[in-house]
Amino acid sequence: MKKVIAALLCICMAAGLIGCGSGTAAPDETNNSAESSTEDSAEGDAETEQAQEEAASNTTSKTTITLLSWYTEEQLKALKDGFEASNPDLELEIQYVPPTEQYTEKVMLLMNGDEPTDLFFYGPDFGEAIDETNFAEDLSSLPIMEKLSGNAKRTMSIGDKIYAVSLDSWAGCMFYNTELFEQAGITQIPQTWDELVEAMGKLNDLGVEPLVAQAEDAGRLLLGLFAANEISKDPEAEYGLADGSKTFSELYGPSMEAWYEDVVKPGYIRQSCLSLTSDQAEEMFANGKAAMLLGGPWNIPNFVQKNPEATFDAFAVPGFEGNPTLQGGANVGIGVTTGAAHKEEAYRFMDYLTSEEGLAIWATVLGNFMNVPGVDYEVHPCLEKFKDAVANDELYWQTVVWPDSASVLNEFTTSCQNVIAGIYTPEEALESIDAKIADLISQ
Repeated sequence: MKKVIAALLCICMAAGLIGCGSGTAAPDETNNSAESSTEDSAEGDAETEQAQEEAASNTTSKTTITLLSWYTEEQLKALKDGFEASNPDLELEIQYVPPTEQYTEKVMLLMNGDEPTDLFFYGPDFGEAIDETNFAEDLSSLPIMEKLSGNAKRTMSIGDKIYAVSLDSWAGCMFYNTELFEQAGITQIPQTWDELVEAMGKLNDLGVEPLVAQAEDAGRLLLGLFAANEISKDPEAEYGLADGSKTFSELYGPSMEAWYEDVVKPGYIRQSCLSLTSDQAEEMFANGKAAMLLGGPWNIPNFVQKNPEATFDAFAVPGFEGNPTLQGGANVGIGVTTGAAHKEEAYRFMDYLTSEEGLAIWATVLGNFMNVPGVDYEVHPCLEKFKDAVANDELYWQTVVWPDSASVLNEFTTSCQNVIAGIYTPEEALESIDAKIADLISQ
């Protein structure tokens, strides 16, 4: 458009020069030339003004809706492009704030006076604050809710209100080295806790570490065992922790005792894990120094990068009676703020996000499992078996229901590390976690 305007200006200037250049013409010819020049100039000015108006119109015709984002614009590029192509009058502005701490702080600022964005990513860590401040719209009536897994809806809810749409879940599993299992004479995936412990013993006899974990995942096997033992029977088993009607000790006692006696005490998880980073644990697993690792889809590219020849598969952690249960939960979801400057347009984005096209794009964004049955998407072959389990709500992650989950998880992890290190007995670890929860409730 700038070139058009510039061209029109050149034409106008040329017309003026032509009119002034006829110095030898007869008086009446000069007058005719001047009149022609005036007419051309006026016409050129009109065209220039029209071109400028068109340029201004094109610039201002789009409405910009804003998204406070957990993910970068590059990560959401396909979604942004698809939405804007389907809604040519709208533009999506992605305002990225790194998770978790910085993002949570930004949301809190928006709740307390700053002008909110139209859309935002919701996480359960600040769900209660969102409910108390009426920060977000209740999306319970969106058609997508009829398809979403129960896990996705529960994680985005406070009471009977659903504040966001979570389309994907992360799901953790036990990766195992298939060659090492074969060498140890393990012919089938463990279906019960006893079978898993027996497999660890065979792997230990083979001279490899049965299980490796980074320091912050030291107690993760215990979480998986509890989920298979208790949550598989009662999904609401831990709800009483928040009001003090249940204690951590009474809920986790049997699983803690088995984890300690069957795994920690025999050294199937080594004290050396307490100083390992995620990268170091992945290195050990990928290169056959450890036979199993609790992780998720995010680990697989690292396994392959560290050892392209690595052979591995995955299974869910089983309990005393079997009931293998995936560790995982709904990912952060997108919601609409009650103070949105462009609320109608924000709902148009939600319509696109939950459309067939939007779901197909989202399935490619993060490489996680989809919370909507029937969506065609790809995961690593070893994870294919878990697709239906995720869509059908067969996974669990404790922090969704723990009070002040970050604080309790930190206390849990530290306590498990102390058990592995020989500093705490299992009973002392449980008491420490009970004390932390009681303190949080009292506050």
